[in-house]
Amino acid sequence: MKNTFLYKPTSLTKSKSFLVILLLGILYSLPTLAQQKGRTINGKVLDETQEALIGVSIVQKNTTNATVTNTDGEFNIELTSGEQVLIVSYIGMETQQIDVSNKNNIQIILKENNKRLDEVVVIGYGVQKKRDLTGAISQVKAEDLIATAPTTIQEALRGKVAGMMVAGADLNADPMIRIRGNRSIEATNDPLFVIDGIPSASGVSVINPSDVASIEVLKDASATAIYGSRGANGVILVTTKKGEEGKVNVEYNGYVTIGKIDNMRKVRNAAEYIEYLREADRKYIYDGQGGYTLDPTSAYPSMTPNWEYDQKMEYITRDQSGYVLESVRKAWESGTYNPSMLRGFNWQMAGYRDEAISQNHNISIRGGSKDTKIFLSGSFMDNQGITPRSFRTRYTLRMNVDQKLGKHINMGATTNFAYWEYFNGTGVGGNWNPLGTPYYTPGGSGDYGNGGDVTKNGDPALGLVPHPTGEGMLWNPFYDFTGNQGKTKRNQIDATLYAQITLDNGLSYRANFGTNYYSGQEQAFYASASTQQGFGHARANQNLEFKRSWTFENILSYNKTFGQHSINLTGVQSVEKSIDEPVTASGVGLPIESQWYYNLGTASTQSATSGYTQWSMMSWMGRAIYGFKDNRYMLTASIRSDGSSRLAEGHKWVAFPSASFAWRISDEAFIKNNIPVVSNLKLRLGYGKTGNSAVNPYQTIGQISSSRYTWGEIGAIGYAPNSLSNPLLTWETTGQYNLGVDFGILRGRISGSVDVYKQRTKDLLMFRALPEVSGFGQILSNIGETENQGIEVAISTVNFETKDFKWNTSLQFSMNKEKIVKLASGLEKDVANMWFVGHPVDTYYDYVNTKNVWGYSKEDMEEMAKFNANGHSYKPGDLRFVDLDGNYKIDEKDRDFRGQKMPKWNLGMGNNFYYKNFDLYIFMYGMFGHTIYSDPGVGHDGRMNTRVVNYWTPENTQSRFRKPTKGDADQPHREAYWYNKGDFVRISDITLGYTLPASLTRIVGVEKARFYAQLQNPFTFTSYPNNDPEGSVKATRDYARKHESYSEPTTLRNYMFGVNLTF
Repeated sequence: MKNTFLYKPTSLTKSKSFLVILLLGILYSLPTLAQQKGRTINGKVLDETQEALIGVSIVQKNTTNATVTNTDGEFNIELTSGEQVLIVSYIGMETQQIDVSNKNNIQIILKENNKRLDEVVVIGYGVQKKRDLTGAISQVKAEDLIATAPTTIQEALRGKVAGMMVAGADLNADPMIRIRGNRSIEATNDPLFVIDGIPSASGVSVINPSDVASIEVLKDASATAIYGSRGANGVILVTTKKGEEGKVNVEYNGYVTIGKIDNMRKVRNAAEYIEYLREADRKYIYDGQGGYTLDPTSAYPSMTPNWEYDQKMEYITRDQSGYVLESVRKAWESGTYNPSMLRGFNWQMAGYRDEAISQNHNISIRGGSKDTKIFLSGSFMDNQGITPRSFRTRYTLRMNVDQKLGKHINMGATTNFAYWEYFNGTGVGGNWNPLGTPYYTPGGSGDYGNGGDVTKNGDPALGLVPHPTGEGMLWNPFYDFTGNQGKTKRNQIDATLYAQITLDNGLSYRANFGTNYYSGQEQAFYASASTQQGFGHARANQNLEFKRSWTFENILSYNKTFGQHSINLTGVQSVEKSIDEPVTASGVGLPIESQWYYNLGTASTQSATSGYTQWSMMSWMGRAIYGFKDNRYMLTASIRSDGSSRLAEGHKWVAFPSASFAWRISDEAFIKNNIPVVSNLKLRLGYGKTGNSAVNPYQTIGQISSSRYTWGEIGAIGYAPNSLSNPLLTWETTGQYNLGVDFGILRGRISGSVDVYKQRTKDLLMFRALPEVSGFGQILSNIGETENQGIEVAISTVNFETKDFKWNTSLQFSMNKEKIVKLASGLEKDVANMWFVGHPVDTYYDYVNTKNVWGYSKEDMEEMAKFNANGHSYKPGDLRFVDLDGNYKIDEKDRDFRGQKMPKWNLGMGNNFYYKNFDLYIFMYGMFGHTIYSDPGVGHDGRMNTRVVNYWTPENTQSRFRKPTKGDADQPHREAYWYNKGDFVRISDITLGYTLPASLTRIVGVEKARFYAQLQNPFTFTSYPNNDPEGSVKATRDYARKHESYSEPTTLRNYMFGVNLTF
């Protein structure tokens, strides 16, 4: 059978095809009716096997005159005035332009389009055709990277790569990136970034996304092992744009964004809050506290007629004379009240602007001659945060130059300069900052005098507001925004030089030298009345940091094809060094708070510290890639050996080998001749060993610390060991198997890959407890193990394609299952840190709540009595827990696994629609299978501005939320109710663009002009009841309190308007 994806059509299929073609022909012919008619061109379109192609698009160039081939591959088209050229296109085939000026009958042979498979992919220390890859490597092209107009590369990668999770919404913090889950327990799980061939310790936030040509994500160990001790967490290769031969092109991309809050945690207003307090008083009396017991079904029990009224009067609006209105008093005495009479203020919204306005401008110049190619770019970004006085500004300049010196020598340089600064008005982390404090401040608190301003302090000297019940003062959230100051400034220069000699015999030598210089300044001031200082003394600090590093690489390559064999050999020798110099100065007790952090010398208590860290590494790497029968069979093997100053003598060198094999099954005759619908099918198998360089400099040796003591009558400083040395420390190592399949059917109309993997990480860095007689509590050792296994699916489809309309879809899906295999000292569990053998690294382990709290039913009362007989004191409306061991006692044996923090499944899907000059892009992503630990507001003492819940009352007994209480600690294990499903799907981008006709733009000297509007994060589908489920994935858990931070910024809904111009 001939090599085509279509079989010889039967008479039935021909009839169906004829109807389709007839309809298409009618549609195509309509626009031509008004055009001038001319001569008719008859033709036939075949593939390389002489099979007729059905439905091929035939378009007269620069007109709307078009037709399609019939079931025999034949067509006829009547030409109009204009160019006598036909454009012939078909999915999976190379497009051709045929000059028919002197032709009336033609036969056209279309060739299969293998450009996608022949595309070059960066693999680290070299490039390789996509069709020849043996490892798991995903590529994101420039056009896909900037489709959503991202401000950072990390943001652009969200949902674009199967097996990689990107989470986080904080403007001033890098998102969290995980490739194939967590391997380390206490060390970093962040991937390695390599920019233009040079490993980067500072990430990619300083790079303008518009400067990027492509990004390759190396996921399996056979691909990452060439980066040795830094490859375990995956490697992200960033290649920036280069100059091109030809005329100079100038491009401008700019946009303005208006951001608004997408989702806020619904909190109680003043009326809802006072009702909660009334119910808490009711419960307080009913429980017999204060010597009173009352009928639980009475509406509003009171010790005295005015008892409730007296307790809550501070919440009531007062008249000019300061007396309570008589109408208000009567409302209280009757057990009712009018919410309009209650004073209220939404402290939560006080922590946010109504809108955040941002702008981004990029301009680039690209061009060159045969020998010299240059790319220049500059950008300016000004992002306003949604919280008051928060912003992020970034300037970048880039110059990439490539120069050819004769036939065999090439030289070049890349330089990137970045300056950025940001102000983070949220202060310190945790819940006590301006984003977290509102949840602890009732909606009615504030300056409630007539004409008062709720944005000012209750007491001008303190950052406080009065509690509405008269029970003291509360934090003033707004004060942290106005009283605290914090700014960060950073400068970074990255430069790379290279020289390459390429000989005719396939041998080449390349020398790379890369350097990085970084300087950063962090300034922070906390007012004396801020929540951070707790009415103490004003505090300020200045942190300076200077980093510099350099890398020198020698790369020798040999590439040769002889007969049916091809071989590519690469040898690398590299040396790198890094120096870090931090300086910190701080002061407490600043007499003039308006000077912020600019006059630390006036502080009553001053301190200063400085440090110096240096490390270096030498590496050797060798890689061989062998291909047989036009690379139908591919074999790749590599080994890298890293020697680091971080490790002790005798243990400095560690080797990391890998091997992988690929078989292009679609090149076999039994596929070509029998399953022609399959255009690409490749099997990949690989194994490799990689490391995680998590040992800090000097960590293998014992360290000392200073302390002051009295020597006679004078003070002195002494030094004593504070940690034991461990010269046996080494890298964490990961061994990984990967099995993958790359496929393409219908000549690439549907293509993709499927990968399954299993990896085991050993020698995890963990602290091991020591006997007390040692004088030390613990020592860092290589003792733990973890395991990850999962599946990744990436699919791209061309759903529909005609002359005017095209629809493409890309889909990425991944599932990762991680577990701890071994803990320190042979432990099966470490409850304090939530580590359990057989479970993921971040696991929740707690008591289990029932669907509803305790009620009044006969069954509940009987069950309650059995628990109370064992020491409990449950009452109707109290929280209820599952008794796992059935002994009518809730204790440690009733704790169980409540879920994991990291999502098990990740999804990303993009759809591109093109219709004439219009383009529409819709992208969505989701995370599933994880749990978020977040307080829903069921156990507070009445002071917190918690979200609205359907809590239990004697009249509403079917509730999972307990009755209101006056105290927060009156029932243990209440945290069991704080677990929520974190699943969500977010439509993150909807972009509509229009490209002006070239005939119009060229009049004003513009080659191309595209205008677009974008809606970011318009819809989020989730059952999570609080702010942003994605932010909670990234939020750091406080193991001591087991609490997710309230202060993670919420995702914004952005309205963007932009333009792309090419000159």
